[in-house]
Amino acid sequence: MASPTPSTSAAGVAAAPLVDIRPVVISFRGQPIARLFADGRTESAGPNPPGAALTPGPTLHADGTITMTRGGVTARLDDHGDIFVMNPGASPQLFGRITGDQLALSGSDRPWSVRVRGDMIEFGEDNSSQIEGDVTPTMRRTALVMAAAFYIDSAIAAP
Repeated sequence: MASPTPSTSAAGVAAAPLVDIRPVVISFRGQPIARLFADGRTESAGPNPPGAALTPGPTLHADGTITMTRGGVTARLDDHGDIFVMNPGASPQLFGRITGDQLALSGSDRPWSVRVRGDMIEFGEDNSSQIEGDVTPTMRRTALVMAAAFYIDSAIAAP
């Protein structure tokens, strides 16, 4: 008898997705700064000011896999909320952990680095943006995964 695939349980029922892949826009003062498309592609303003053209970002997958834009780097969200970065030929490195509506970065002494409160995502005490649309608990988690993916992708050295 074949063992269940990662996307199914022992009973053959599909496992719940780790990331809710639905279109969402994050905006700052009405200007889009990040977007998730229905196919998992993202784009963001990156270091550019709100209202600037958005550029392609990492691709999110419902199983928790994140494909970065360069360097062959991937990341993985596990079912405990841990996010690991996988560089080619290296051991996975813990990037951070999502607990509830908060993302804590590995090695930080702060209780959270990014958090979601209602329809607002906060990147520190005085830096918040709005999550547009139906902000369900799964979409709040998705917004945190997007933030982690953008942080990881921006840290990858350009070729």
